[in-house]
Amino acid sequence: MSRTAIAERLRATIGESRLTEVLQAYKEPRGAILPLVTLLRDEGVDIDADVTAWIAHTCEVSSAIVLGALSGFSELGRDLDSIVVCDGLTCRLMGASWVRSLLQERLGQDRVCTSVCQNASSSAPTLQVHGVLYGGLHEDSLHALAKRLERPASRD
Repeated sequence: MSRTAIAERLRATIGESRLTEVLQAYKEPRGAILPLVTLLRDEGVDIDADVTAWIAHTCEVSSAIVLGALSGFSELGRDLDSIVVCDGLTCRLMGASWVRSLLQERLGQDRVCTSVCQNASSSAPTLQVHGVLYGGLHEDSLHALAKRLERPASRD
């Protein structure tokens, strides 16, 4: 299904007036991420990669930001292909910004986002990929993880 067809289907599911109302309720469009997810889920829509991309476009953010917002609410979405770096105080003090920067450089800005504390401070800095928590990251382990997470070259 094309992106246009997906967008039309989702807009019809929510309804134009309801979509406008939700977006206008927030100072910034990104505030509507969770309300849109909730509306779609209430209508029986699974939050897959296409829906995540539509929400990201609608809320003027990357798909990684949408997935990061969903990371604290496992019942709302699926962990697709994003890397969620903990941004809790302990992780920040232990180098989370370096972890995020390195991964964004190697894997792309859209794949890496931050989340609130992942409740694993004893293993700081931490990140999650596909629901798996990685902690105690240092330079060698982070480079090895980044290498495993690199996408294979496209065969166009």
